[in-house]
Amino acid sequence: MEYAVIVLFLVSAFVSLSMGTSVGTITVITPIAVSISDITGFNMALCVGTVIGGAMFGDNLSFISDTTIAACNGQGCNMKDKFRENFWIALPAAIATIIVIAVMTVFSGGGSGTPGEYDLVLIIPYLIVLIGGIVGINVFVVLAAGIVTGSITMVATGTVDALDLLPMISGGMGGMLETAMVAILVSAICALIAYNGGFDALLSWIKNIFKSRKGGMLGIGLVVSAMDVATANNTVAIVMANPIAKTISDEYGISSKTTASILDTFSCIVQGILPYGAQMLIAISAVTMLGFTVTAFQIIPYLLYPYMLLISVLASIFFIRNKRKEQVADA
Repeated sequence: MEYAVIVLFLVSAFVSLSMGTSVGTITVITPIAVSISDITGFNMALCVGTVIGGAMFGDNLSFISDTTIAACNGQGCNMKDKFRENFWIALPAAIATIIVIAVMTVFSGGGSGTPGEYDLVLIIPYLIVLIGGIVGINVFVVLAAGIVTGSITMVATGTVDALDLLPMISGGMGGMLETAMVAILVSAICALIAYNGGFDALLSWIKNIFKSRKGGMLGIGLVVSAMDVATANNTVAIVMANPIAKTISDEYGISSKTTASILDTFSCIVQGILPYGAQMLIAISAVTMLGFTVTAFQIIPYLLYPYMLLISVLASIFFIRNKRKEQVADA
């Protein structure tokens, strides 16, 4: 059980990468994190923070994540290209996170208890969605395949009664309707901001401060971060930042895949650490429902992955990127 917290991170990353939702992953995995903390004695805030970090890993990379779709559609790039661009930023951050968690748990000599039963058949729907996304199958086909195989698997294993599937599907459709309405509202707000010169003012400010191409990339990251702080929703922040980011990328010669990657990465970093963000609130609520107590400010120091991701993306912008290679890749 000394590896329990590392496994929590890996499982959260896998589930969110397959489902494309950090909130859904946190809802499912946080009760498991609470049980692990209670059984093993590992810090509750560490376990919950690890789940949030793993969830943001998948939210940032998943082919069916709303943030990925919003960033790619807004910048007009292919999801595969954006995934490749993001992968080499997210992977070092994930590896560094695992190493830090290992130092804090495995090498500290903590952790005890007996693992419970599990059924690997239940991961089949996740694998189908994950592989379908990587291969490049249409997102609607992938999601439909995930729903069908998930329904068959849950009913066949007795996890869910067949009659309970319809309310679950209805709830999911209701959630997507809300997302669609928010997207429409945000688009209207963006049009008002643009009409009244808000985007031009922001763009002028960025040009005055950031003179280089690398500065332009950092400016894109700061814009989407500020909008995420204001809206507490990374998808909404990306939708709002897309027009400005597109103009900046054209002005500084930044490729569309790089711009989409920066938008998604910075928005996920900020969203992952916001004390009033949906991810944090859902995690705290899940802990409270199980009779335990943890606060956002106890969890924030243990949000290891978002911090590692910030270091990784800044290193990518200022020390790793090569303009000539990127231009060749876009050609």
